[in-house]
Amino acid sequence: MTQRIYTHKKTKKEYIMFDDREFEKENPIKQYGNDIIVKQMILNGVPKDEMTGKKPFTSKSQDIFKNAYEHWLNLKKDFQRIKVPKNLIKLLKTKRKKDQEKLLNGYFLPLETLTSFIFKAYHEFGYTLSQYVSEFSQKGYRSVAKIIDSGEHWHCFLTTSNRLEGENQVHYLSSDFGIDRSELIEQIKSNELAKLNKLPYVTL
Repeated sequence: MTQRIYTHKKTKKEYIMFDDREFEKENPIKQYGNDIIVKQMILNGVPKDEMTGKKPFTSKSQDIFKNAYEHWLNLKKDFQRIKVPKNLIKLLKTKRKKDQEKLLNGYFLPLETLTSFIFKAYHEFGYTLSQYVSEFSQKGYRSVAKIIDSGEHWHCFLTTSNRLEGENQVHYLSSDFGIDRSELIEQIKSNELAKLNKLPYVTL
């Protein structure tokens, strides 16, 4: 996991930003847990040589790891307490684009609720999670696509953001939207906003 230092244009404050990793069809609960623990360890001062295994963990770093693990367990409980809206569950049970669009019409999807939904989709319906990341030529713009898969069926939640301004927008499309999964990934990773904007998604 890589990290960068960003300076906010208005406040001039510096922030540590972690780059999301790409992965294919993983257990989302395990994946989120590993990433959060690693972030906490970095933020709390575990040296890079220890994080990469070049040096053994000191007792201080071991304590940081224990605290990071406890932080993840508490965070996981918080996600599991979030009530997943019925419309999102129904989304997994319908195979028609019009029905999916109707279920999401006018719907606002906080990222915390999306995470809770992804966990539930894995735990109760067996959907794995894949993640793809794209950086655009426009400074600060990026997209993160989270795709949950069950056999030939998939649902994609695409978050586009301006990291310097702190603005996020979530879009949705699925295997029922007339686009092949491989084509979707190719357009997401093209690093061209024009191609991304041509995707047949629904904006939430």
